[in-house]
Amino acid sequence: MNKFPRSAYIHIPFCHRRCFYCDFAVIPLGNKIESSQGYGSKTIKEYLHFLYKEILSIKHKSPLSTIYIGGGTPSILCPQQIKDLIILFKENYGLDYGAEITMEVDPASFNQDDLYGFINAGINRFSLGAQSFNNQILQNAGRRHLREDVEKCCSWLKKTYDSGLIKSWSLDLIQNLPLSGFREWQEDLKKTVNFSPPHISIYDLNIENGTVFKKLIALGKLQLPSDDDAFRNSESTNFILKGSGYSRYEISNYCLPGHQSRHNRVYWTGLGWWSFGQGSTSSPWGEKFTRPRISKEYKKWVINQCENSLDSSLVNKGFLYRELDEKIMLGMRLREGVDIYKLFEEQKWEKKEFEINLRSLLKEWEMYLESGLLVRNGNRFLLSDPKGMELSNQILISMFKWWDKIN
Repeated sequence: MNKFPRSAYIHIPFCHRRCFYCDFAVIPLGNKIESSQGYGSKTIKEYLHFLYKEILSIKHKSPLSTIYIGGGTPSILCPQQIKDLIILFKENYGLDYGAEITMEVDPASFNQDDLYGFINAGINRFSLGAQSFNNQILQNAGRRHLREDVEKCCSWLKKTYDSGLIKSWSLDLIQNLPLSGFREWQEDLKKTVNFSPPHISIYDLNIENGTVFKKLIALGKLQLPSDDDAFRNSESTNFILKGSGYSRYEISNYCLPGHQSRHNRVYWTGLGWWSFGQGSTSSPWGEKFTRPRISKEYKKWVINQCENSLDSSLVNKGFLYRELDEKIMLGMRLREGVDIYKLFEEQKWEKKEFEINLRSLLKEWEMYLESGLLVRNGNRFLLSDPKGMELSNQILISMFKWWDKIN
């Protein structure tokens, strides 16, 4: 396998401020940012200069079928800056006809004129980081926007989608935030469904090192939903969204027919992708490489890329297959699961080793197959929905233990 990557992720690290759960590579610039002129513009323009240099440094370019502009808060950029970025790819890589071009937007960082400007720039899919419709929950998570902002943005996106100006849009929520009990979570889901977004992402809250939430937990000042309440919330997610016509095609993602995220499926199915920008991770030919998370170090790295030579992970030297455990982990996130026999065959094991390793994995998974958390269809194994998907960590941990044993 020696195909050039057909997808690119672009990281725009700027935010007004860091949310209390966030550990991403972001640069908080404060509330009054003017991306092209005024406060913060110099920082943004300097970053874009180095980002462009990195994008142009790649030798093995091929037309792209998906582009995803994430962050941070990409909607801090003005429409012209987004347009310049898309033109850069169009002129230097090429874009397939019908390419999916997604941009993350934050309810507090753009207005209706900006939205139409982003569409004119070439964006045809938006991902709205709402997180909740509840003002108290939003405030306690360190978000800048209010419920009214989310509702207004949803109305704009629904209007542009219904009129055919964009191909799709997604609404993102975070499950089990502080103060988000069963009643509050059901309200969030019902409000979401009322706007009929073609795609919905439901992310579980993770407490990461270095975040405000982590510090509050250490001080005993953060109360999160109990495990029972969290599972009850997950069950209601599945019940409400499936009852509203949404299909769960991946652990954290639901969609109406025809609206799966093409870009995100690239990650889960093990295809190669480009990635550009501070702190982002690329894997064009199977080998992962993460850029520096600190702005100063990222700029030095870009200069080195351009003046000396590309990092080895970015040079086309044939596809390196991921470790088997990672392929199983990513594939199991999807509704269709994985063909274990096919993955085993890619390991080039001798027949005896193949059979011994397969038996030991099936032994690890025996209790999950019996309980119905894991389902077997011939050679294909998949998580049951909803319980298997909600308790996927247990199944994956047993698989990682198996992989450690045989290695």
